[in-house]
Amino acid sequence: MTEKSAPDHILIIDDDEQVSDVISLLLENEGFAIHACTTPAAALAALSRQEFMAVLLDIRLGEFDGVDLLRRIREIDHEIPIFMITAHGELDSAVKAFTFGATGYLRKPFQGGELRSQLVHAVENYRLKQELRAIKQHTNAEDIRSIFKTRDPALDPLLKQIAIAASVTSNVLIQGETGTGKEVVARALHQCGPRAKAPFIAFNCAAVPDNLIEAELFGFVRGAFTDARENKQGLFVRANEGTLFIDEIGDASASIQAKLLRVLQEKEVIPLGGVHPIPVNVRLVSATHRKLEDELVKGRFRQDLFYRLHVIPLMIPPLRDRRRDILFLASLFGRRYAEQLKIRFDGFSPSAQEALVHHSWPGNVRELQNRIERALVLGHGATLTAGDLFSPEVEAESAPPEAMRDAETTDPAEPLPSFGEAKSQFERGYLERVLEAARGNIAEAARLASKSRTEVYGLIRKHRINPDRFRKAGPFEG
Repeated sequence: MTEKSAPDHILIIDDDEQVSDVISLLLENEGFAIHACTTPAAALAALSRQEFMAVLLDIRLGEFDGVDLLRRIREIDHEIPIFMITAHGELDSAVKAFTFGATGYLRKPFQGGELRSQLVHAVENYRLKQELRAIKQHTNAEDIRSIFKTRDPALDPLLKQIAIAASVTSNVLIQGETGTGKEVVARALHQCGPRAKAPFIAFNCAAVPDNLIEAELFGFVRGAFTDARENKQGLFVRANEGTLFIDEIGDASASIQAKLLRVLQEKEVIPLGGVHPIPVNVRLVSATHRKLEDELVKGRFRQDLFYRLHVIPLMIPPLRDRRRDILFLASLFGRRYAEQLKIRFDGFSPSAQEALVHHSWPGNVRELQNRIERALVLGHGATLTAGDLFSPEVEAESAPPEAMRDAETTDPAEPLPSFGEAKSQFERGYLERVLEAARGNIAEAARLASKSRTEVYGLIRKHRINPDRFRKAGPFEG
């Protein structure tokens, strides 16, 4: 071992304390600091508290399977050296452990020289990888700042977290209000990570009816259902070796949650109507505007799935907490949309700047985008004013419903619409405004209208409204 200011910490997981004592004695003489555990729960708790440079894991832990624990540890750290401790006759299990990421195996009784040489070599390699990762994280932080579009120093801790998450392949759960840029973060994780050259596939649970989500994610075989005329690859297979981004995962049904859990556990998918599993190697990045911790308490989200998704949590702040970014982003969007629309944009008047900074931004970055684009299209000059940005919408929100306006301006001699007709006109107009505000996102429209997704789908069918015409992908979706 090279000389260091502090010893390297090694985690031993074995239900036989005598074995742990023997290993501890051998390694402490080499200058390692030893932490011993007898159960998987204690081991996972230790890993969450302390940074270890290697793990020695017994392949048999009483009633527990050491290989299962190996898989759990690999979800936390893909690179830490893990050596399986085996006894005579357990070689087949040790070989199986290699398929789940074991670094090597140590056979009882231990040879001090072999144990030392394997461990020292593995620890030095791991340390080198950590140093290279630290260099990459510094580069990633600058790349991510340019992708996420921020100049607010208050976001530096978040950018560092994103950089760390980008440098590994662990699952990530992104939480934040609608419109804060969760998909932007997901794309940054992919573009700045080791899977950047592989596919990035995005899927929104809230935009697809429940009965179609399974077919989209896992695929189907010909004949699986009436319209299944040919085999179709699911998104997990299409994203193999890359990243699958599942937005609004908090909206997934109990059935979909169970199937997602199985994919994460087994690293394979079975298409709808199929019998043969397909191996997949996918980094899963999920996002939601819901507080999943609250959904756990209410029994609406599986705890076991939550812990699989929540390996690296990221919380994206709302735009109202990023005041320094508002004018920067507004100018960025103004230039971008002016170029697309081929119109002149000279910036914002002082009143517009003040209005932008003091607005509460309930729709976050997405709302800012929409207001800038609308103002450029409908505004009265190259310099946008507060009136261009806000007054039309305020007037629209305070105006009476369409049916009532019609009734107020109609000639008294003309027959009034029936109550049912007036109600239908109001319902359609209101639904279109909600869908526009939600950019066609059914889950967000349901939230804004305080309705269930099923009710919103029913109203869409009733009034024959196509939500696709309200969907407009932008660089800050999520």
